[in-house]
Amino acid sequence: MRILCGPIGSGKTFAARQFVSRSDGRAAYVRVPARTTAEGLLELIATSPANETVVLDEIDRVAAAVYEELVDAILAGELERKLVLVGRSRRRLRAESLIARGFARVCADELLAFETEEAAELATAYRVAFDRVDLVQLLHDTDGWPLAGEWLIRDASENRRTLRDAFTHWRERNGHLLLEFVEREGFDDAAACEVFFNAVRKGILATDQETARLDQLGLPIVRSRTGLRPYRIIARLAAPVTENAEGDIRTTMSMPPLMAVSVFGRFRCEIAGHPVIFSRRRDQQVFAFVALQPECRTTRDRLLEAFWGGINHTVAAQGLRTTLSRIRRAIAQTAPAVDPERYFETAGEVRVNVRAVAVDAHRFIDRVEQGRLDDARGALEGAKHHYRVAQRIYADRVLAAEAPEPCLEQVAVRFEGLYVEVLTRLTELHAATGDFEIAREAARSLLACNSEEARRRALACMSAPPAVATA
Repeated sequence: MRILCGPIGSGKTFAARQFVSRSDGRAAYVRVPARTTAEGLLELIATSPANETVVLDEIDRVAAAVYEELVDAILAGELERKLVLVGRSRRRLRAESLIARGFARVCADELLAFETEEAAELATAYRVAFDRVDLVQLLHDTDGWPLAGEWLIRDASENRRTLRDAFTHWRERNGHLLLEFVEREGFDDAAACEVFFNAVRKGILATDQETARLDQLGLPIVRSRTGLRPYRIIARLAAPVTENAEGDIRTTMSMPPLMAVSVFGRFRCEIAGHPVIFSRRRDQQVFAFVALQPECRTTRDRLLEAFWGGINHTVAAQGLRTTLSRIRRAIAQTAPAVDPERYFETAGEVRVNVRAVAVDAHRFIDRVEQGRLDDARGALEGAKHHYRVAQRIYADRVLAAEAPEPCLEQVAVRFEGLYVEVLTRLTELHAATGDFEIAREAARSLLACNSEEARRRALACMSAPPAVATA
């Protein structure tokens, strides 16, 4: 049995129907009415005797007692057909219980999220002009949420615009409609809905325990390197109007053009496709160092220690101030209509604004951590997907084309260790599930890494007998 869970608009129904259409008549699709009785549910499953598999969409919306009887029948081995249970709430589907007992495998809903290739294909189908920067911006704005991504692309097509600044153009006429749709259709648990939107509107996330519960209920939440959070597009649309002492309304200001930062291989920093030119190598490396920190933030003392260690503090502090000023100037020259503080903040802590800046290294970490989570809970297809995406993001060693400072070399070693972990698990997982060609390719990539640990792992993977994948 398979379980496919995901929030509203994640593409579950489309994926389920596509699975049935490609089954050569061996599977049937059933959208389960909310008022279905236990007897009626069994009749739906038995409707087409020729079908080996029955897909039960929206099964989590039936009464709890009705679903409980279905689970009892599954655990007792009374059902002859294979089932695919599709719904929003892992908790209501009792997914963890069924998986832990070996009766089910989970289909990771992250597999349904848009990647660059899917967004490009959809934009092409709608005849919307775009470039690489536009795709990065779209995926940043929507977190790959299919409902939102398709809506933004469709809106650009209907208004005969390119994909550039799609969210800004779409927001004025459609933003409130998305919020209303999610509030009306996205939840069956009124209390959970209230907790979720109160947290989003106040800009304060719930506790980790509350957020995990909301995620289990199928609310529009995404997992990132800092934990669970609401989809970025919902947080931006639901943010309150606030005004500070200077009358600067921050939350209602339109977002600046996305800054895209790449640190794998050759360093690249662009704003809306235009390169940010740093006048000195140290300026670039200080900026990269900040961008690579957890949450893209660090202290001035940490920067002084990393780049001006052993130098008189007064001289070093002046050097840091000059460097930060040059970084801001480089940003201002590339985007003269935008306050550099929107990207690079230097008051107090030094930070790169994660709301306006997309860093490939953090996307890499997100995928590694999502892969680990799926790996740990037995969602092998989801784990393989996230590890493969992480492999694609890691184009080369951090700043491999530069001459990095020692502090950045330490960062490069840490990321290389993560990359070795990714390749190791790709090799092991694909070998365990019989995908030997992909496993060999990952092992060859491991051998190509310039580290003794990578070669040791590659040889160990190649010499080990195929493992048995567990659900």
